[in-house]
Amino acid sequence: MVKKTVSIAALLFATALLAHAAVPPLNDRVLVVYNAGARESRGVADYYMTKRDIPAANSCAIKVSSPEAIDAVEFESRVKAPLRKCLDAVGKEKILYIVFSYQTPFDLTINGQNYALDSFVADIWDEYLPFRPAAQAEIQPYFGQAQSEGNLYQPFIPLSGYRESSGARHIYSVWRLDAQTPALAKGLVDKVLFAEAHGLSGKGCFDLSAPAPALFDYSYGGGNWDIYQAEQFARRAGFPIVEDTHEQEFGTAPAPLRCDDAALYAGWYSLNHYNDAFTWDPGAIGIHLDSASALNPRAGPNWVANALLKGITVTSGAVAEPFLDNLPHPDRIFLYLFQGANVGDAVLRGTRLLKWMILNIGDPLYRPFPNGVHAAPSSSPDLILALAPQETVGDSESAAIIAIDRPAPENGLNFSVRTDPPGLVDVPKTVLIPAGSRGVKFAIHSHAVQNDGTTVHIFVSADRLTRSNTLVLFPILAPLALSPATIHGRSSASGTVLLRHPAPSEGMTVALSSSNPSVVSLPPEIKVPAGQRTATFEIAAHAVTSQNSIAITASCQGVARTANLTVVP
Repeated sequence: MVKKTVSIAALLFATALLAHAAVPPLNDRVLVVYNAGARESRGVADYYMTKRDIPAANSCAIKVSSPEAIDAVEFESRVKAPLRKCLDAVGKEKILYIVFSYQTPFDLTINGQNYALDSFVADIWDEYLPFRPAAQAEIQPYFGQAQSEGNLYQPFIPLSGYRESSGARHIYSVWRLDAQTPALAKGLVDKVLFAEAHGLSGKGCFDLSAPAPALFDYSYGGGNWDIYQAEQFARRAGFPIVEDTHEQEFGTAPAPLRCDDAALYAGWYSLNHYNDAFTWDPGAIGIHLDSASALNPRAGPNWVANALLKGITVTSGAVAEPFLDNLPHPDRIFLYLFQGANVGDAVLRGTRLLKWMILNIGDPLYRPFPNGVHAAPSSSPDLILALAPQETVGDSESAAIIAIDRPAPENGLNFSVRTDPPGLVDVPKTVLIPAGSRGVKFAIHSHAVQNDGTTVHIFVSADRLTRSNTLVLFPILAPLALSPATIHGRSSASGTVLLRHPAPSEGMTVALSSSNPSVVSLPPEIKVPAGQRTATFEIAAHAVTSQNSIAITASCQGVARTANLTVVP
């Protein structure tokens, strides 16, 4: 669980689409990488560097065995080592963006699993992580946290600004000019330059799996809320909107919509598939949430390869299974673009993990809205409902904050508060933002739950203002750990119970049991001491003549956690 503390003073109304501050040219902060063994790779690299006036010293040659997939050993010697040398020569501090040219490898094979090579290059100095795939909790430091349903977004900072902060890692926004042919790869540059000269125009097309308010902002519902918020930002920016809220992929029955003249797109999801329902205007940006959306950016049925073939300018996707939350988040990406960011910064800040599965296709310097987008003024305040934290343990205290982007009127703003389903949490029936104030905090008491990821919608409304957010509850007892998981008869193992918050002053008793006490014995219970979160117990295995799988169970507050111990002769 990720817990964040939120104060009213810290709530920034990022949904207001304001002009971003002017930024200096960044062409000298790009390193361009080409495959020395492929003539057309150098040609695309030279084309990009000429069009973007990137210094000749900012090119870097690699020579690899394959233009598609390489293993970890070759990556270390033929990609990582020469790129580090090039970065040292140009200045590792200076470079922000690394662009791979056509015919450079995109797959990195580690222990038989494919990962995005580009994503490992993003942390080429191994400062964010050692050389290994990221774990789910290892969020990259430039990622912009958000509560999409609650309309709460961390403020945008450019990658250059992050790099100047204390303790910043040398991470890079990594892109590639790649497609089925070198002409298509060069065309990505041409379309960017056209859009920057003439402005990005066209429709915003959004493919939700259901109307967003019907879903919780958690698990698969979280992806839907990201797409919905991206749509709202595009709507406020003045783009005509085409919306599909059916579960099926955009352009298919029961609503066979088309999105011609598309400028912006975010949607779901048919595995390794592109539905030809779009025509793309120059400069178009599209994010498709699909586990294999960039399986091969040059070929096959996947979404990215075919969107490039059909004319999209910027896209991003996964080479394998990234898990939903680790795909690029379209709401953050579009929000930052509307605030004046370039795509290199917007997509990196909207991507949760590095050393993982994501490829970005296009020119990172592309700023479709260099002066930001000014939304039409609204007569109603903009509203945030922030949960602190959004994920918590049942039978605990947390809080929520209601905040608006202007002082409350003379009589204040009185919000009604309700939950769905009722009974899982206690909240006040009403809370008041006093006259002249911009926010109010109220307490939430959650009750104990038995299932991980129990979701509760919290709704607030006043006059014509309404907002919801999803509170996610977990039992206090976390999964049981055994070490080791396989032992011989007449030997022992240890078990560890873990609480999601420290035990109360009287401690917490956890009942223990074995599915076959004649094979495995253990104490009937263990007590987690006051203020502690873990306790360890011994498991004794008796002599056996054949392999046995024994279920070890820990129980507390109506929640049972089971792990299997294998006992062999």
